[in-house]
Amino acid sequence: MTQLTFHLIGNAHLDPVWVWDWREGLNEGITTSRAILDLMDEDGELTFIRGEAVQYEHMEKHAPDVFERVRAYVKAGRWDVVGGTYLQPDTNMPATETLLRHFMLSQDYFESRFGLRARIAWAADSFGHSAGLPEVLAAAGMQGFAFTRPGPDLLPIAKPAFWWEGSGGSRVMAYRPLAGWYGNEHDEMPRRLNGLLAAAQQCDLQNVGVFYGLGNHGGGPSRRSLADIRAWAHAHPEVRVVFSGLHRLFDALYEEVAQHGDDLLPTQRGELNFCLRGCYSSVAKLKYFYRRTEAGMARAERTDSMVRAALDLPGAAPLDGAWTSLAFNSFHDILPGSIIERAVDDQIAWLGGAYHQAQDVENTALVKLADRIDTRVKRARGDHPTAVSLLAWNPHPVAYDGPVELDATLDYRPIWQYLKRSDELPVELRDQAGRQLPMQVVATEHTAMPEFPWRKKLVTRLSLPPFGWKVLTMGWVEGAQTPATPEPARATQHGVIDNGIYRVVAREGHEGVQVYHRGHSLFGSLGMHLVTVNDPYGSWGSMTELPESLDLSAVIASWRIAQVVTLEDGPERAMLWVRFEGGHSRLDMRLSLARQREAVDVDVRLFLNERSARVKLVLPCGARQAEYDVAGGRVTRGEVGENPGGRWVRTPMVGFASNALYNFDLKNGALRATLARASRYACDLTLSAEAQPWIAAVDSGELRFKFLLGPGDERLPILARQLEEPPVVMAVPPSPGDLPRTGSLLQLQPDCLRILSFRSQGEGAYLLCLQEMNGQTVTPRMKWLGQPLKLSKLAGGKIASWRITRQAAGWQADCVI
Repeated sequence: MTQLTFHLIGNAHLDPVWVWDWREGLNEGITTSRAILDLMDEDGELTFIRGEAVQYEHMEKHAPDVFERVRAYVKAGRWDVVGGTYLQPDTNMPATETLLRHFMLSQDYFESRFGLRARIAWAADSFGHSAGLPEVLAAAGMQGFAFTRPGPDLLPIAKPAFWWEGSGGSRVMAYRPLAGWYGNEHDEMPRRLNGLLAAAQQCDLQNVGVFYGLGNHGGGPSRRSLADIRAWAHAHPEVRVVFSGLHRLFDALYEEVAQHGDDLLPTQRGELNFCLRGCYSSVAKLKYFYRRTEAGMARAERTDSMVRAALDLPGAAPLDGAWTSLAFNSFHDILPGSIIERAVDDQIAWLGGAYHQAQDVENTALVKLADRIDTRVKRARGDHPTAVSLLAWNPHPVAYDGPVELDATLDYRPIWQYLKRSDELPVELRDQAGRQLPMQVVATEHTAMPEFPWRKKLVTRLSLPPFGWKVLTMGWVEGAQTPATPEPARATQHGVIDNGIYRVVAREGHEGVQVYHRGHSLFGSLGMHLVTVNDPYGSWGSMTELPESLDLSAVIASWRIAQVVTLEDGPERAMLWVRFEGGHSRLDMRLSLARQREAVDVDVRLFLNERSARVKLVLPCGARQAEYDVAGGRVTRGEVGENPGGRWVRTPMVGFASNALYNFDLKNGALRATLARASRYACDLTLSAEAQPWIAAVDSGELRFKFLLGPGDERLPILARQLEEPPVVMAVPPSPGDLPRTGSLLQLQPDCLRILSFRSQGEGAYLLCLQEMNGQTVTPRMKWLGQPLKLSKLAGGKIASWRITRQAAGWQADCVI
């Protein structure tokens, strides 16, 4: 037999946030690095790996002497810069855009500081990996992926090294330790090496990764571990033991494959899941706000970049700091919700800064755009106020056709002529061509001084061009008559709304809401309903993956409809307010049907007051399988228990999309979505509801999110994107701009193409990143600022980027990935 080579891969796994906060975590990175460097000075053979650009940034800022010592060992080849990500993120829940941005931010940093780009991704402790991650890794230029979870007991794979193939056919070499985990206990190395030797003798691979180092709160290789390793190597001359790193291990494995052929390694297709399933819904308040920030930043960056290109503005929006904030908060203990309570507070505050920065960037871009558009309003007569000019902006590459809400203050003081008869105030809404639009007056967001009419809120159906705008005007006009609304939505009787496509029925005392699509019941006699199920497990779920923890179905409280009120009766939109009550909690839904809209839109306000329990929304749609949007692609699953999903889930009967939820399961034909779980903070105990009442239950109080029910076809992904990133409507100063009152900056076909990111690179250059979502090879058809732009073919499911630059003859796109 060929001699085995054991590659010693020293590391010090360090969670920047876990049962400590970010300050302690990042500062420990300096302490650990200094200790490792001292040991490397002492031991001329020792090598070490470190990923996570955030740790290097913190070190460079606060301990430049340590940073320079690291640079010297990187140059000497003993310190291996790996991973390529900002830190080790969760790889099931973040958006594809966020995972790609990890690599963009970090690889640029590594190249600028060390003159290299990592080729091997490293996920020491992340809790499972999306089926689409190989597409992300391939697009980021990664040649390998090392990980430890799920272990072989949960996910058997024939060999430690294998080809991992993504949903679009991209593949990378992946490696999971043959035995053990990413670190070691103080006295473990002899046992670890014995176990690896026994396992390696049953495998036909010559190169074996030996991951070692004290970890979780830093640490790394110790003198005792090094002494134990050398003693073992002396006792086993048949094994070549070398101090190595991830790049050397994978280079050696690629050499083995070159000698023996690709078939030396098995191929694993699809996701590397599941483990620690409680993390898909722990700490919903953080997850919900993370998702909102993620969507807001993507929309703001695209909007800013489009406007800069259209108006020939220099520079790029200052969003890199916001992206590093988002990347940090995608960490595999933060986003999964397995951190202490005060750290949760810190991370939500951190996200708040990024969210506000995105709002500011988007607002600045749209104000600049509006200033160049003809947004003038008619001159007022006498003391009568003018109409308000409104800019409606579509942040997507496909046309938007659906409901929009518009708010405006119609005068600077209350309109006294209509005191105490606000409903009679005549309001007029006109489009970009001055045509009057059908509309509906709806309740404002305030109940302050309701007898004083001066602010109005309208809803109308609006068509917006791709990445385009329309100018609307809204004003008080005496004698205004609202045009008739074609195919109106109506409240036909108490608890019933109908738009000719969907019909929604809610009755007090019933268990669920009935939803009909073109006369066909979607959810049977029970309707869309809620259950509270027993969930005594900690933040991660069951740490030992108890079978009963994987399928949480023991109902401890059934819910019923306690109250139904018709809030809007059309013609543009009909809306029901429905209150459910169950256990110690309640949930309010605002279910709305807009005219001619192929969706039921739902705003939810959950008041959670449970312990050791979770609340599930149940859709009994008769499904045995469902397709899930996941990071980097899509995946189809059957009844596999609690499982992670992304922006949408679809079955043959119905599609579901939300702006907040990640945790789903199929049970007896019902698609179920976990809304929240009342576990404990950073807890791995199994506790009853009554246990330790002085310890806070997670997510007690109010949680708000949105979801929609729609078609289970290719329209659903578009509806999901529009739900997360709706059109923007904002009042703007009237201006005699040189741009028309409606226009489009970019059109992209076919609809199966998704813009993952579009960002300015300064000096007339932009980076466009696309993914094909339907598994078909297509040629993107793009019209950019009125000019057709030629893009190369994109294979099904794959990710590619183009650099768009301004040339003398016009714009040019060059594929860079």
